Amino acid sequence: MEQLGIVEKDGANYKLYELVGALNAYTIGEFQTKLYEDVAKNNVVLDMSNLIELDPSGIGVLMAAFNDAEDSGHKLYFLTMSSESERAIASTGFKSVFYLINSVTEVA
Repeated sequence: MEQLGIVEKDGANYKLYELVGALNAYTIGEFQTKLYEDVAKNNVVLDMSNLIELDPSGIGVLMAAFNDAEDSGHKLYFLTMSSESERAIASTGFKSVFYLINSVTEVA
């Protein structure tokens, strides 16, 4: 079973999480709580370039966090997605709704 590695960094107007490994029903637990808390207080950037799996549970958490961020006046950004994470996000039909960025300098 794959694990989820998370590296947390603070930016000027955002919190960045570098996600490595699998974001799925088995690995989402603690990160889900932290993500929901952070989007209520900050803009959040998820570097998804090293995700090797993103299952429907992970997508559900990301969509809920995106909505929570919007409700609190913040944004959830997806930075440099891996082919697996891009495919999973595209499968939702909502890819054009999300904030997809190539650099943290794009954070508003």
